[in-house]
Amino acid sequence: MDKDVVNDSDSSQLKFIEALSREASIEILLELCKDGDLAESIVAMAKIDLAAVDMDEIADEVFRSLNSIQVEELWDNSGSTSWGYQEPTDVAFKMLEAEVDAYLLEMEQYRKLGMTKKEKEYCKGILTGLCRYGESGNNEFRDWCPDDPYTIAENIIYEWKKKHTAEDVDEIQAVYDSFFSDGADEDGRFIWEDDLKEIRKTTQDKKNKRKKG
Repeated sequence: MDKDVVNDSDSSQLKFIEALSREASIEILLELCKDGDLAESIVAMAKIDLAAVDMDEIADEVFRSLNSIQVEELWDNSGSTSWGYQEPTDVAFKMLEAEVDAYLLEMEQYRKLGMTKKEKEYCKGILTGLCRYGESGNNEFRDWCPDDPYTIAENIIYEWKKKHTAEDVDEIQAVYDSFFSDGADEDGRFIWEDDLKEIRKTTQDKKNKRKKG
């Protein structure tokens, strides 16, 4: 072993750990787990870390992630391209879906570990973040996909139904439904429906303008 590494203080040696890639870190942890005593400690710490799932925190993360998507990225990947015309609204949906997929992969890990309560909290957070973005996201990108956050949320619930009990399905469905249970006017319409109509009109106007250009 390099003598410079050996002579370093404990605190300075942390820089070597911090410089490791995620893959390298996992490989080293798995190697350490071959030691029975260390394995027990590592697993205990992993469980503590995995157990720290907060629905509101996940919702905030999802919202911030979606609200930070730059509309310029949409423009760069839509319209007239070398592989033909790409409808901006279709590209916007795929971009939104790709952003959410990262969170769904994390959620899936909890299912595989049998941590169903944490999986459910994670799912609630994703749905809340999606619907909150659909409701109050304020980046220009959202103008191109006003309904898509709800469509993706509905797709998540559809997939959830395939793998979970009716009770768990009802609990997840209730989170989604909560965004539509308030705000109805005296005619029973949701107040935000008028906002969505205006957004759709603006989106169509932009699409027409870009096609003419």
